[in-house]
Amino acid sequence: MSSTEVSPIEHGKIEEAGLETANSGTERAFLTGWRLHFTTLGIVLTLLLINLEVTIVSTSLVAITNELGEYSETSWIVSTYLITYMGFMILWSKFSDIAGRKFSFLATVFIFTAFSGACGGTRTMNQLITCRAFQGIGGAGGYSLSTLVTYEMVPKSKLPLYGAVNAASVALATLLGPLFGGLVNNHTTWRWIFYLNLPAGVCVMVILFLTIPSGFPDHTSSNLRKQRQTLRVTLQAMKRIDIAGGILMLGGSLLLSSALLETSLRFGWSNGGTIALLVLSGACWVLFFSWEWFISRDRVPQEPLFPWKFVHDGPWKGMLITTLFAGVPFNVIVVFLPQRLQIVSGQSPLDAGLHLLPYTFGAAFGAAISNALGSKRRLATGHVLLLGAALQVLGLALLSTSPTNNVFPSKAYGFATIAGVGMGMSFGMLVLATPWMVDQEDLSVASGAIIQFRFLGGVIGLAIATSMLNARVKTHLANILDARTLSALFERTEVLETFSPTVRAQVIHVFAQEYNLQSYVMIAFAAVQIVVVLVFWNPKWAARDLIQ
Repeated sequence: MSSTEVSPIEHGKIEEAGLETANSGTERAFLTGWRLHFTTLGIVLTLLLINLEVTIVSTSLVAITNELGEYSETSWIVSTYLITYMGFMILWSKFSDIAGRKFSFLATVFIFTAFSGACGGTRTMNQLITCRAFQGIGGAGGYSLSTLVTYEMVPKSKLPLYGAVNAASVALATLLGPLFGGLVNNHTTWRWIFYLNLPAGVCVMVILFLTIPSGFPDHTSSNLRKQRQTLRVTLQAMKRIDIAGGILMLGGSLLLSSALLETSLRFGWSNGGTIALLVLSGACWVLFFSWEWFISRDRVPQEPLFPWKFVHDGPWKGMLITTLFAGVPFNVIVVFLPQRLQIVSGQSPLDAGLHLLPYTFGAAFGAAISNALGSKRRLATGHVLLLGAALQVLGLALLSTSPTNNVFPSKAYGFATIAGVGMGMSFGMLVLATPWMVDQEDLSVASGAIIQFRFLGGVIGLAIATSMLNARVKTHLANILDARTLSALFERTEVLETFSPTVRAQVIHVFAQEYNLQSYVMIAFAAVQIVVVLVFWNPKWAARDLIQ
């Protein structure tokens, strides 16, 4: 018997433990029975919690800034979370290759839970922004490892089913986040949107600890013996983590976001500070890709966060660029639509959350459609991506026609639904197709990258949208409000209620006009996805039997 085969006796032990061998030629084992069911539950709850944090805050931003002040810093509450959320996804995936999936998964949930409590206890805006950054580090690992463990716990033939379950969890979080945020703000302090993660996070950690086998996914008896024998060289293996690449990626993202966000608040485009931030950001990205090229040539022990083979893989490169551009409009709508409904239409946080449901439900429905189309082979991967992008363009174009007064017409919720369905279809298919687009040895990096690039797009989109809104609103309101009143408005938006009806109508008109302009810009990012899919079209995307 070869060293890679499982003996009948050992196979029996594996089955008794709730495991099933991956195939007859390897010792990789899939989960079955109670382990599979409860691990799935743990993954679903993890995805639900960490994705709630992206949307639950959206309806709470006005309440947070009215208590802590500094409305102009609103986007940092979301962007800081997304920057670390985005920046650490691949790092966690690579770390789990060395420290193990189970330990890494538990560590991510612990960090997320601990700093959720810290966010709830903050007393200043700077404290909240800092704690959100650390919360995002934990959330990044939770998302990427949930996806990676799903890829490894069942055969590929079952991935459409479990991918659909995960997509439903993410969609449900997107759906319920604004609603929960509105409920919390209507009945108690905004701090409970963070405190509620404490008992939920502990529950998730217990489930994952009890159900994920030690050594997963190589948890057969002989593999565990090998792992114990090599435990002493773990510190040596830590050198494989591409820390330099992670720092450069974070630096590039943070500096670019800072330049875009702060330009409209404190600097101008010609200011030396803005120019310095943009130059440093560009330098970080150049150094990042140069470093990834260098270490991909096996000259150093680090394993690249972005293997250079990705650059030469047309279909995979196209998927990464597509998810980057899709992330831009998705996050902008989630954050700014509730703000529009509260500031312009005067709705409560709860009503704003309820009226965001058509968009988030559309995203959930779109993700379900893409998984159904993929699993039944009714439509090719490339066709789903084209359809998703086309629906985004249509929905955003219609949404940009909203009136520039305090009325948000009922038909606009239908427009938001169309855009949401398009977003969900794109995201669902991109995640589902990933295991078929890369080699098995690159799966951990790829599973993090497909999500990481989406949130990189979200960070860039929020920075662009915030910069545009703040700069243009300040310019147009300078002729309506005096400098002191304008400053007070950007500190706390509740000041709007003290204005006379005439002035309030003028201010609302300016805000509504700029929110529509955001939609115009988002149309461009949606349309670029169509171009990308057509440019990188490949037989891999066209094969109807890709997802089996």
